[in-house]
Amino acid sequence: MGLNTFSTALSGMDSSTMGLNVVGNNLANLNTVGFKGSDVLFSEVLGQQFSTPGGNVNHLGLGSQVQAIRTSSSQGGIQTSNNPLDVAIQGQGMLVVNDNGTRMYTRAGSMRLDADGNLVSTSGLNMQGYTRNPISGAIDRSLGIQNIQVPSTLIAPTPTTQFEVGMNLDGRQPTGTQFATSVQLFDSFGASHVANLTLQKEVSGTTTPVTRWRFDLTIPANQLAGANPADTSSLSLLTGTTATANPAAGALVFDGAGNLTSAYVGADPATNPPLADLTLPTGSVPALANGGTLSPITWNMISGSGVPSISGYASGNEVTTSSQNGSFAGTMSSLSIQSNGMLSAVFNNGKTIDVGQLVLAQFRNVDALTAQGGGLFTESSNSGEARLGAPEDSGQGKLISSSLELSNVDLATELTRVITYQRGYQASARMITTADQILQETLNIRQ
Repeated sequence: MGLNTFSTALSGMDSSTMGLNVVGNNLANLNTVGFKGSDVLFSEVLGQQFSTPGGNVNHLGLGSQVQAIRTSSSQGGIQTSNNPLDVAIQGQGMLVVNDNGTRMYTRAGSMRLDADGNLVSTSGLNMQGYTRNPISGAIDRSLGIQNIQVPSTLIAPTPTTQFEVGMNLDGRQPTGTQFATSVQLFDSFGASHVANLTLQKEVSGTTTPVTRWRFDLTIPANQLAGANPADTSSLSLLTGTTATANPAAGALVFDGAGNLTSAYVGADPATNPPLADLTLPTGSVPALANGGTLSPITWNMISGSGVPSISGYASGNEVTTSSQNGSFAGTMSSLSIQSNGMLSAVFNNGKTIDVGQLVLAQFRNVDALTAQGGGLFTESSNSGEARLGAPEDSGQGKLISSSLELSNVDLATELTRVITYQRGYQASARMITTADQILQETLNIRQ
């Protein structure tokens, strides 16, 4: 008997030991976010080749060896978290991080903001993706992949440039009936002003009566620069002069069925114009007391469904909807991440701004990535270069916000492997003991 038995059995012990090491690492990371378990692959070591009397060629193996340790990229379970910046990847792809200029990839989606507003991983590495174009304000993919940073928590005010008031003006009311409502307007500083929209009914003509509701939009005169604080008059935003008791800056025209057919500012035209949104000439208004100005404002007459937002039916005077697009300066109240990776900042003035978009990286051979520890991987020659794209792009997975992907390690499978490798190690060790006993018997022959 040769000594090959010892080396063969030792190779089996080494292989089983490596298998136990891999299983031990899998079990140690059973609760590690985004961890991908590994499988160990073994192969036979061929040794001698000899021929039998029958002419057949046979091979005598010399044990086993570790052929590869392969990372499993299968999906892990999804667990809800209480952090709105946590994301779990459902499907293919890996998040992109920047470690001092070195691009790495991870499935661990636990993130936070650092002191400078950078979106970082729990270990402090910058998360990367598409960023906001400072000129257009939109997420611009042409800028390439960059570190994602949330801008200042204060957003500039938005002056009011349009408003809509959905209402019914009672068609049963007699000439001279007035109805008033208020409209909130924001100036260039984001200061709020309450403008009064006053309307008064007028019916003219006998053969074919025409129903008009004259209107004016006013603000208190004491809000103007240099005004007397005790002034109780109102300023027309349409004429730039003191408002009259009976509004006459413009008119809404209704047909005999109470449908709004025309609207205009100024004197009655010879022919009423088709119904369209009105631009109110607020540019004639002097500067406000706070130094701000009011922008030209469009009064939307047509609702989003394509029908007039104002009617003149035989029903009570009533405002049904009121909206405008201005806002005061706002502070950021929360952040959220959409399934397509869009990072949106929500402000307390009702505005929502997209500040960045996470990207996912795909590889031809994701199992060939080089592990760097901490759930991080880098490209290798066998993995191929990363193909970057936004979540939900063709072939990419999607993100689940306020969630984390758990380890894909299966406890039952790993415990079964522990028993298998343990038995393999014991069997190989028994072979060494047996070979040693046989060798001793051989040596004792001389005695």
